[in-house]
Amino acid sequence: MKKDTVKVTLFGSFSLTNGTAVLREEDIHANRMVQLLAYLIIHRNAPVMGRRLNEEFWAGNSRNPESALKNLMYRLRSRLKELGIEEYICTQPGGYQWNPEIPVETDYEQFEKINNDIKKLTDDSEIEKLCREAIDSYHGNISARLSGEEWMRPQILKYQMMYLEAAKMLGNIYERESRWGELEMLCQKVAVYESLDEDIQCWLVRSLQKQQKYDQALLQYEKAKRQFYENFGIKTPEKLQKIFQNVVTDSGIQTEDIAGIMEEASEKKEPQGAFFCDYQIFRQIYRLEMRRIGRIGISEYILLLTVCRLGKLWYGAATDSGLVEAAGVLEQVLKETLRIGDVVTRSGPAQYVILLTACSYEAGIAVTERIRRNFLKKLKHRKLELKYELEELSLQGQEVMGR
Repeated sequence: MKKDTVKVTLFGSFSLTNGTAVLREEDIHANRMVQLLAYLIIHRNAPVMGRRLNEEFWAGNSRNPESALKNLMYRLRSRLKELGIEEYICTQPGGYQWNPEIPVETDYEQFEKINNDIKKLTDDSEIEKLCREAIDSYHGNISARLSGEEWMRPQILKYQMMYLEAAKMLGNIYERESRWGELEMLCQKVAVYESLDEDIQCWLVRSLQKQQKYDQALLQYEKAKRQFYENFGIKTPEKLQKIFQNVVTDSGIQTEDIAGIMEEASEKKEPQGAFFCDYQIFRQIYRLEMRRIGRIGISEYILLLTVCRLGKLWYGAATDSGLVEAAGVLEQVLKETLRIGDVVTRSGPAQYVILLTACSYEAGIAVTERIRRNFLKKLKHRKLELKYELEELSLQGQEVMGR
């Protein structure tokens, strides 16, 4: 008897359905179970040896990985009964395999097929049609419950590149044909998942400019500039700066009188807490403070905070989604803890630099401990820690910051 086809999604969130029942990742409470199921489906064309599964999922973190694998496999098979009575996972000599008799359709393989078909085309109308199909079939990066796995990362990068390639092929068609409204909508959609791609940001600002949406173009430019600073610690790409200048020229924006400048420059709300800014502005404030303390003889300190995995090296460590999320928690703690006058910038995905104004070393340590205590309290026992370095502002530090 022919088995019902199981449809699998990896993009956005992980799920399986056979047409009559659905098993979603949120129904499977154990992350390891989700990961094991996804692994067996992705590698379903051949048995996967138990030794290989032990290496992938335990890697020395279990005293008895064979027993842990058998237990996890038993629980997974029990969960799969929600789809029906079929034997979805077969035991093979030395390992396991997704039942070869149960056909599978996956969103990621369909996505790959569309992208491969695009490369065979030369007609713009046909390319446009398939590019749209590829973009519509991509519902976000791979499920967050899988994205942190080492064995999944090459696949994730491949799909991200395919998605961007299809988007840029479609964007080039829209640009050549001056279809600015469609280019704007495309870039808005792609930026949800790939907000740090230079070409997408440039197209988005330019498409707004061409439609004379100057205010939106300027706001988008400022947003993109901030994202590049916060995530990469780099200045705005030259290509994007040139488009910005075109927006300014086209819109006829110019400076008014001094009262207008003061009104524009002032904060619209009563200032509360520390001042958060991008890295380039932070550098300028740092240099001004160096001049000021040299003139009036006060002490100030610079504090570097880095979120890292508990017990792991933190110099040059790779940043994952968990660290980025924890850095967001740290930012909220900094807003609640620091004073008006302190200056904060994000120097990396999981790192902040704070200028503690008019502050002694002892006070700086006290502030740091308070931040650390509040941060760990909000994390609720996650296996993360907060590393810090505290240094007094000096001429040597000025040279380092100026590089």
